[in-house]
Amino acid sequence: MELIDYMRKRNQMTENEWENSFDKKEQEILVLRHEGDVTSKRKGFWQVAVFCLAYIDCETGELHKEECRFVFAASEKEYDNHLIPEFDKETVYHLRVRKKLPEELPEIMIKRLDFLLVDVIEKNVKSPELEEILAEYKKPIIIEDDILGELLYDRTINSFEGHIPWLDKNIDISLDVDKDNKSGITKARKAMKELYLSAEKWDAEMRTFAAKKLIDLARDWCESEEEALKITEESFAERIGIESISITSGGSFTAYFSDDDIFAGHCITVSGSLKKGITSASMGG
Repeated sequence: MELIDYMRKRNQMTENEWENSFDKKEQEILVLRHEGDVTSKRKGFWQVAVFCLAYIDCETGELHKEECRFVFAASEKEYDNHLIPEFDKETVYHLRVRKKLPEELPEIMIKRLDFLLVDVIEKNVKSPELEEILAEYKKPIIIEDDILGELLYDRTINSFEGHIPWLDKNIDISLDVDKDNKSGITKARKAMKELYLSAEKWDAEMRTFAAKKLIDLARDWCESEEEALKITEESFAERIGIESISITSGGSFTAYFSDDDIFAGHCITVSGSLKKGITSASMGG
């Protein structure tokens, strides 16, 4: 099935049709809630999906060490008035649910286990097995790199964060790769080191590109023609200063520059890749 066909079919489901895509049989589970939830617009209602790290089947006592979600419907009124129920992070819930029936998915989509929420039986349930999983999950994931230094994984944004000396200052760096993507981590580290070891070259090229791309916009921001004439490509390039760089395993990067008040404090972003060079520059938020 093509992704667009699947999405169209899903988005045309009524709330009743959507609920019928789950098993009629109810079961009770303990779920370990962690960060993350998603709301998706359907036909006349919103689907709310709450992410969980693992669950226990209360009937069999079997522990399932796999991420899952429990989902429920929210009305247009609940969505518009911010009345959708919230679930605390790192908390064990005892739920009554109905399991998602098997369905054909496009190959590109991630297969995940969904449960339709019927009732919340209890909150803050004691479960040594799930608490052990939470403790393991919360352990810091750190990479020690001989050039990039210490890189700490941030689960909220799925990236490794660190700091490096960049010419005359320290800047923040991000490797935008999942902790379980071993080959991706290796490639992202290599790409970041390639940038770092040629910092002088890349820094000059990014400043020059941003100045050429944004000089007219910078002058438009000036309050007078006299002030605008003082801004040249050379002065623009000299004034901006790099603050951070993020990079992917494929070598695509985005650098964030302070604007020295050229755009009233808005950041400047410069993007590109190791293969293609710098491709874009813009005024950010």
